[in-house]
Amino acid sequence: MNRSWTMAAPMALAIAVTLGTGLRPAGAEDTAKIIADAAKTPDSSFCGTKKITLGVHDGFGVNGWSRASMAAVRSEAAKCANVKQVVRIGQGDLQRSISDVNGLVSEGVDALAIIPDWGKSQLPSLRAATDAGVKVVPWAADPAGTDKDYVAYLDWDEQYAGAAWAEWVAKALHGEGNVVFLGGPAGNPVSAHELAGVVETFKKYPKIKLLTGDKEWPVTNWDSAMIQQQMTALLGKYPKIDAVINDSDGFAALGVVRAYQAADKPLVPLGSLEANGLACEYLKLKDKNSNFQIGTISGRNWIGRIAARKAIAAAQGIPNNEPTRFNLGIFEDSLGGRAPICDTTAGPDTFNSNRLSAEDLAKYGKPE
Repeated sequence: MNRSWTMAAPMALAIAVTLGTGLRPAGAEDTAKIIADAAKTPDSSFCGTKKITLGVHDGFGVNGWSRASMAAVRSEAAKCANVKQVVRIGQGDLQRSISDVNGLVSEGVDALAIIPDWGKSQLPSLRAATDAGVKVVPWAADPAGTDKDYVAYLDWDEQYAGAAWAEWVAKALHGEGNVVFLGGPAGNPVSAHELAGVVETFKKYPKIKLLTGDKEWPVTNWDSAMIQQQMTALLGKYPKIDAVINDSDGFAALGVVRAYQAADKPLVPLGSLEANGLACEYLKLKDKNSNFQIGTISGRNWIGRIAARKAIAAAQGIPNNEPTRFNLGIFEDSLGGRAPICDTTAGPDTFNSNRLSAEDLAKYGKPE
């Protein structure tokens, strides 16, 4: 889309929603339009002219979702010949991530696009970077804080996403059944906010029971093997589980499918993030599993492009008025709407909403 985001952009892309008012989460067509309007643009005016260094950091950086997120940031920054990139990954270690940020500041980066997976535990290091003059743009995991601590925090609305999954599950179950929620690392802000949206929405459906509780979740670290282990344990504990909400990417969510297969139980409706592997598996298994449905939300890695643009523009002193929050509803819906699409030419951990080429993913989905 030929739109310059250094000018004022329509803010209607991220309409605020108050959960519990009965407002329906955005449908597949609405969500697809948000992604198309916000994510990919040929504009490069955010690059400016000064030579600067952009730090890129991901607290995990070790799975398909992280690679796609890094590729979104790095491919966008690569538009700017005057921008050098320095990339670090935290490999799932809080202290390493804090040290990485401190190190990037010491190396003299001018801007930083970062996924602070440990939320407020990383805020002091981000605040210190800002105090040192670095233009910090956290995205995809809420570090708390205010706009005095960084340029802007970019993300979907996690609670809205949880509500979207819950509404989809309620539709799939006709408002009655037992549901489990699988989240990422213990205490991470993404899963916590999503779960809050699930819990609030299920209040409208008294015949739906959330077996895994209202405040915590079986910890999976967004890892497929751990997801399978936790799902196996849940299947052993509860004789009847009618649907699963899993907040990892759809490739890791295949651990849910494997657990059901290992337990020799028929598959049930599964809400997750998207992934090509999950769509392909659904198409392969649906005929022999009449209750198996999938409702996915965009992997939202494309927000990394906006993070890159905002960080670079801030370091260049160029205004950027793109939206910072997005209400994302169901992106793929086997019950109706946008049917799951399996791309047999792409890898299983490809996220179709990102509009990343295989070449860009291979080139930019890793440090340097």
